[in-house]
Amino acid sequence: MSKDFSIIGDIVNFLLVGIIFIGVLAIIFKVTLKKYNVKTSKIKFYGLFLGMDNKSILSFSLVTLNYIFLIWCTATFSGLNIYYVVITVAFMLLADIIINDYQRIPKDLVLCMINMSCIFVTSLLYNYLVNEYSSVFLLIILGLVTILVFLYFTYMTFKLLNNIVIREENLKKKNYKKL
Repeated sequence: MSKDFSIIGDIVNFLLVGIIFIGVLAIIFKVTLKKYNVKTSKIKFYGLFLGMDNKSILSFSLVTLNYIFLIWCTATFSGLNIYYVVITVAFMLLADIIINDYQRIPKDLVLCMINMSCIFVTSLLYNYLVNEYSSVFLLIILGLVTILVFLYFTYMTFKLLNNIVIREENLKKKNYKKL
């Protein structure tokens, strides 16, 4: 029972990290978009959302939340449990269902399994380093594996976000290319 409370505490910590992330992002947007001018390059990222419908924006947000969650799971070395798997799968399935991209669901489930195995490997290396055998070499390996996992999560997230943008009818006219 105490392990369940620990996991719930970890999820609450993630929610706090997510709220802080959204707050920092809002401040950055507020500062950089202070002088609103459509012709400047500052508005191009924000302009992407102006051409999307609400379903695509919600799917975009779910994929982004999944990315933040995966980074958080990896950075805290909290390990892998069934709750984290359910949260990640739920984010991905909801993102696909909202934009009616049902053919993408098997690919995203495989992607979720790969993501969870990445989290498991980093947690396993961390626990071995802390509990069994401490060495500088193993610490360097853990650092490199963690960086590789972060890069992999970032790449896959941008691919998923690109797929959402490509499906958008309004944006097809603007010649966005698939990665």
